[in-house]
Amino acid sequence: MTARPGFSLAELLVAMVLACTIAAAAMDSVVRQQRWFADSARIAAARTSLAQGAAILSSDLRGVAPADGDLYLAQSDRVEFRMLIGASVLCTIPPARDAATLPPLRDAGGLGLTAWVSAPVRGDTMLVFDAGAPGPSDDRWSRHVLTADAAPGGPCPVATGFTASAAEASAGWRIAITPPLAASIPAGAPVRFFRRARFELYRAADSKWYLGWLDCLATRATPCATVQPVAGPYEPGGVAFAFMDSSGAPAASPALVSLIDLSFRANAPGAGVHGGVWRDSLRAAVAVRD
Repeated sequence: MTARPGFSLAELLVAMVLACTIAAAAMDSVVRQQRWFADSARIAAARTSLAQGAAILSSDLRGVAPADGDLYLAQSDRVEFRMLIGASVLCTIPPARDAATLPPLRDAGGLGLTAWVSAPVRGDTMLVFDAGAPGPSDDRWSRHVLTADAAPGGPCPVATGFTASAAEASAGWRIAITPPLAASIPAGAPVRFFRRARFELYRAADSKWYLGWLDCLATRATPCATVQPVAGPYEPGGVAFAFMDSSGAPAASPALVSLIDLSFRANAPGAGVHGGVWRDSLRAAVAVRD
């Protein structure tokens, strides 16, 4: 019987050392890749927070007209403004002109002349376009305050041209306002609804800092609602507002603001060089309406 050659103990030891060395190198590469992906994800999340904050504030503040009283509060860490929540047209106006009906809400297919983020409630502001107002400039927006919550079920007859069926005609919305509409405002006049809102930098329960949003109504027992996070987290003091007048100097009052400068700072702990903190910032400028 022929003996089979085998491995010596020394050869087995060398093979085991080589195998362990290769496995350790492969594991180190896997760990490095996992760390790189985790760091990249944290950096991407921080950059997303910067971009989201700038996009949200730019979108909501661009339509503000400080000279018309749209800007209530202008501070380094917060801003209060009149926020657009919906639009429609007047369908019918009763003789007292202290109320009106609106066409039905826009459906999923995009039909209808009424659309809003949330139904207007008592204390919200309504602007009505008055093309026949007397004066040197006869086109203006007339300001009114809702004295009751908007309610469904108001009549908007087919004869007005704003509805196309009996079902639509009975699905309008009723609103009550003060002061009454001027005689120069006809049915069909465009209307816009606004609510007082605030953006602010705040610290949440997780001890992180976020850009928060809340709306405020004087008719509530607690006027301002609970703040809700809309972007973040940021560094402490990582969202700042600067309000400039037409000359580029700090605005003396909210009514004089022409430009809002926004700055954001965010970080990604552990994603920097040698495990340090990675930091980035973003600035944006919003030119408001005159």
